[in-house]
This record gives sequence, C-alpha cells and structure tokens, in this order.
Amino acid sequence: MSMPRPASPPDEAEEAVARVLEAERSAREAVARCERQAAQLVVEARQRVAELHERTGARIERLRERMALAAQRRMSELRAEQDDLARESRPDAARLERLDAAIALLAVEIAGEPTQG
Repeated sequence: MSMPRPASPPDEAEEAVARVLEAERSAREAVARCERQAAQLVVEARQRVAELHERTGARIERLRERMALAAQRRMSELRAEQDDLARESRPDAARLERLDAAIALLAVEIAGEPTQG
C-alpha cells in the first residue's frame, strides 16, 4: 500500500489561489444577482406607483364630479327657495291699498285732525 504523498507547497498555493478566485467569482455572481433583483424591485415599485397614481387620479375626478353635481343641486334648491320667498313677499294690489289706508289713518292719529283756519 502506498501512502499518498503530501501536497507540495506550490500545489497548496495553487489550490489556495483557485479557492480565492472561485470565491471572487461566486461573490460577483451574488452581487450581479442582487443587482438584477434590485432592478426588478425598482421596476415593480414604479409600476405600483403608476397604478396608484392612476387610481388616485380617477378617484379624485369622480369625487369632483359628485361634488359638482351636489353643488348644482344645492344651487337649484336655493334658487327655488329664493323664488318662493320673493313670491311670498310681493304684496298684491288689495294688500297695498289696505296698507296705504292704514298709513294714512296712522298719520292722522299722530298729527291730529287738520284744523280749519
């Protein structure tokens, strides 16, 4: 039985260099893999932001439309109420005559009967 020969120092050095080179290659691959993953995450994040922006814009537009309709409805209600109030406060001719007579009577009462003189 022959015994394996111990590795000579140059063989050990070559093996050590080979291990270092393999570690560097593995590290470069890992870094490249991480860079690709990071780039993909950035792309996905940008897509989510764009979708969120679009949905938010659409929601805001729908809210503006509802608010505009509500404001138009309320303005119509207020105009109708204003018209009703204006109609109620317009005196008719008979009411104006009664009011003129009451004012004349009040003036006589305050000033007294005109004296003949």
